[in-house]
Amino acid sequence: MNELTSLEMLSNIEGATSSEAVEQLFDTLRKAAIEKEVNLLASNAISSETLREDIAVETSAVEKQLIMDNFPKQKDNYLVVPKVIEE
Repeated sequence: MNELTSLEMLSNIEGATSSEAVEQLFDTLRKAAIEKEVNLLASNAISSETLREDIAVETSAVEKQLIMDNFPKQKDNYLVVPKVIEE
C-alpha cells in the first residue's frame, strides 16, 4: 500500500501530485501561531436588553394577504414556522 500525500488526503483524489505552492501553503498553515483564542459563541451573542419591545401592530388586509401569499408553509390560515430548540 502506497503512502498518501497531503494533497491526496485533502482532495480525496488518488494520484494527485503536489506543487511547490501547495507545499508552501501547508508549511505556512503548520507554522501558523494562534494569536488569541476566539469564543465564537460570545462574538455572535447579543444582549436581550438591546432588543426592541415586542408590540403587535395592525396591518392592512392587502399587506396581510401579500405575506400569506409569499410564506412557504401555511395551515388553517396560520403561518407555519420551523421549531427552534435552544439549550
